[in-house]
Amino acid sequence: MPHSSNPEERRKYPRSKHGLKIPIESKGPGILNHVDNISANGVLCHTVQPIPLMTRMQIVVELPKPSKHRIQAEGIVVRCNKDELGDDHFRVGIVFTRIDEKDQEKIREFVEHNISKKDD
Repeated sequence: MPHSSNPEERRKYPRSKHGLKIPIESKGPGILNHVDNISANGVLCHTVQPIPLMTRMQIVVELPKPSKHRIQAEGIVVRCNKDELGDDHFRVGIVFTRIDEKDQEKIREFVEHNISKKDD
């Protein structure tokens, strides 16, 4: 079977193609600024300070469409890279370690809706 060179196609869960323009909350005010993309497995966020790998975090994200829904999850930082673009200093990858199945389903609905939207 041929193997795709596109890492997006190997992911278990698809990711939103556009970031969320809404703020997210985390334990520790002002740590995470906004979500770059989200999947049922985790989020890629921006922050103004580095977060050590393997840091456990509680995250709350408001999904706007297709139906507004508040996601509450716990996760662990698996990536923290300096961001050379924009006002944010770091891009932080967080994998969910505990999330309700209903919340995962709402994320999947959001991602499917987000991916199916035509580019602006």
